[in-house]
Amino acid sequence: MAANKNFIDMSHGPLFGKIVRYALPLMLTYLLQLAFHAADMVVIGRFGSPESLAAIGATGAITALIINVVTGLSTGANVLAAQYFGAKDSKHMTRLVHTAISISIVGGAAASLCGFAGVKWLVDITDIPEASQSKSILYLVICFIGVPFQIIYNFGSAILRAVGNTKSPFYYLSFAGAVNVLLNLFLVISCKMDVAGVAVATVISQAISAWLVIRRLQKNHGATRLILRNLRIDIGQMKKILRLGIPAGTQSGCFSISNMVVQAGINTFGVAAVAGITAGHNIELLLYAFVFAMHHTAIAVTGQNYGAKQYHRLIKAIYLCVAMMFALNIITGYTLNYFSPQLVGIFTNDPEVIRFGVIRAHEMFTVYFLLGFMDVSSGVCRGLGSTLIPAIATLAGTCGVRVLWVRFALAHFNTIESILWAYPISWVMVTICNTILLIHLCKKFPQYWKTTAIKT
Repeated sequence: MAANKNFIDMSHGPLFGKIVRYALPLMLTYLLQLAFHAADMVVIGRFGSPESLAAIGATGAITALIINVVTGLSTGANVLAAQYFGAKDSKHMTRLVHTAISISIVGGAAASLCGFAGVKWLVDITDIPEASQSKSILYLVICFIGVPFQIIYNFGSAILRAVGNTKSPFYYLSFAGAVNVLLNLFLVISCKMDVAGVAVATVISQAISAWLVIRRLQKNHGATRLILRNLRIDIGQMKKILRLGIPAGTQSGCFSISNMVVQAGINTFGVAAVAGITAGHNIELLLYAFVFAMHHTAIAVTGQNYGAKQYHRLIKAIYLCVAMMFALNIITGYTLNYFSPQLVGIFTNDPEVIRFGVIRAHEMFTVYFLLGFMDVSSGVCRGLGSTLIPAIATLAGTCGVRVLWVRFALAHFNTIESILWAYPISWVMVTICNTILLIHLCKKFPQYWKTTAIKT
């Protein structure tokens, strides 16, 4: 299989360096997305009205749900591409690339139409304040235009990541994000378009990133090259993508739903609690950058070595991913926790708000490696082609456990700390389920009982 110079073959050569080369652009990509999202909020907050800021902020749960589901669905293409790349299976890789992009085009159009039809219902069920509803509807309608571009980008970048190219998606997102910020300033300040300006800028930047990814695939060599006239859906590949992607998409969507349940419990403690916990969450996203990077790295390194039947190397890669994630989250978690009063103070001067933000840091930052264990173990299971059981475990652990725990905590403890315990409790439970599944999957490897690390 011909390879582009940006591809990283993790089935051969030193593992540690390749894992670092793969994970670093992913981490920077996530941090860049946070920066551009913050820029959107700053522009509309500084130059728009409070109702406009609330209109965009109130739709956060809706847009997060869409992004999580789309990212999860693209996991099917990501896993298959990694396995085909490791196995040097050019025939199936070619079919996969053209099927994945075709599905993203058709699925993106369908998702956009569904969004237009259900936008009023989505605004109603999320209890967006009446003063901001009209602006929220306008913002969402325009954003739904960009959903097809977002899905195309996710599927295209999933294929690039699977073969080790994490730099190109990072470069494309950097360029599109810069355009987004410039358009925000022009459309909101100069053109006075308010929330519509932010939405239009987002759609244009999404279109640019989608075009750049398609262009990159067209310039690839060998089996990963995209030829537009060959776009068609291979039924066999589509079934495989959906078999892996639907459970992963459901799993990703669970996080948004369960977080809404926990947020409802937090809301009962008043405005200061909501503001402080939100500020703490924004700092927490810095920690999640490491988890995000190692999760997708685990999918790629596992998928490539599984496809290449390098089972002993696969086990070594799992230990490396877990060890690197643990070290990074321990160091950054305790550091951010120590400086949490100053970091929360960036968002507000209110002592009560800062107090609640620091509470979130104390309760979660020092045990954030538990989320890392959960996500890396889930990524490894996905890389091995198993997405259904991790999705069920996540559904039970995040939605089920968190919902029950929030009700129990409010009834018996009624403290903000007890509500936040829902997160680490659910992380531990899902990690246990994923680990049991992972051991079962690894037992099928021919070299399983010969591997000293596994015996230990």
